[in-house]
Amino acid sequence: MIAAVLLAAGESRRMGRPKLTLPWGTGGSVISQVVARFREAGADPLLVVTGGDRDEVERALQGTGTQCLLNPIYRQGGMLSSIKVGLRRLLDGEADAAMVAPADLPSLTVETLRSLLDHRRRSGADLIVPSYQMRRGHPVLIGRPQWQDVLELKEGETLRNFLRRKADQIDYVVVDDPGVIQDLDTPEDYERGAPC
Repeated sequence: MIAAVLLAAGESRRMGRPKLTLPWGTGGSVISQVVARFREAGADPLLVVTGGDRDEVERALQGTGTQCLLNPIYRQGGMLSSIKVGLRRLLDGEADAAMVAPADLPSLTVETLRSLLDHRRRSGADLIVPSYQMRRGHPVLIGRPQWQDVLELKEGETLRNFLRRKADQIDYVVVDDPGVIQDLDTPEDYERGAPC
């Protein structure tokens, strides 16, 4: 079992409105699109860590079978605190790895997610990262043996610090998918990426 931990605790300050519930695709939202892609790829369970726009995000995800978890320190703890909330929940379950990603990657393809999962099944690697045009993207697949090291990261550290320390253990999967690096932070990002 490979879980997904989707990080949805931000306050959308640069967007100026809750970005994860903006329309995307046919009758959906950014967050519902991302969840649907991870589900189609086979991730289970699907955890969404909320914070700033909690009520709107939870409404948008009703009926999708996701588990929403509140990060109580989303304001001061940053993205790492949300990752920890998700991994702690998974510790008691059966998942042997987790794909960790910001929830604002609606252009990410199912094919990319499946390629990461396939690489995990073939190689057993505990750190797998997609690479697009020599740029590291999301999601980062983290095997259970690495979770404790993430949970022990200190305040002020980030997942980037963790990946830097583990650089020699990372398996990169080259993908032809700009969606691994195209998050939505500003109205311009949204206008550029939103399908008609």
